[in-house]
Amino acid sequence: MPVRLGAFLLLASAVACTPAVPRSARIAPTPRGTYAWAVEPGDIVRLKNWSAPEQSGDLTVNERGVVLVPTVGSLAVQGLPSDSLQQRIVHAFTGRIDPSRVDVQLFRPITVTGGVKNPSVQLVDGSISVLSLVSKAGGAVRPGGDSRVFVVRTGEQTREVSVADRVGDLGIRSSDQLYVQDPPFVVRNELAIRAAYELVQFGLGLLTIYYLIRRD
Repeated sequence: MPVRLGAFLLLASAVACTPAVPRSARIAPTPRGTYAWAVEPGDIVRLKNWSAPEQSGDLTVNERGVVLVPTVGSLAVQGLPSDSLQQRIVHAFTGRIDPSRVDVQLFRPITVTGGVKNPSVQLVDGSISVLSLVSKAGGAVRPGGDSRVFVVRTGEQTREVSVADRVGDLGIRSSDQLYVQDPPFVVRNELAIRAAYELVQFGLGLLTIYYLIRRD
């Protein structure tokens, strides 16, 4: 009984005090190219009008693929890549203000769920990495080991992505979810388990020597 109790205490203390060991990525990142997001319903057009700051703001693309631009009116933008979106809006301001004073950026709201500290909708551009997006949601709930990340799309098979991927390379939509899966206990505590095993073996060896000496 004393031997078992001693082994248990050694194991518990080792697991509690030893940090987790990082794990290598499960899948390779998507090859990087020049990503080109096309505008879709739900996207956010961030307009900065330096000549009239009161007309600046985040404009939502509605379900018909139309965005309402101050002083310009409704513009059909669905399917336009980022650079064409910029040209379309700047051209619409011609004759009203200096077009060179207009800046346009495209953002997409992406829902981050699962094992993160702050499950939420994050507004991101395509250049951000999956890891940075997870960090914007507070980071993983259980640090240690690599969390697995999946793109969840209604009616389609869930696919795993690398945390090194750029969001713009994944073809992710505003209706998709980025699900973060906690690493298993064994992965988070591999180093602790290994150290605990060695410590228990060492402790049992000392106890064996002690009892052998007592018997003599």
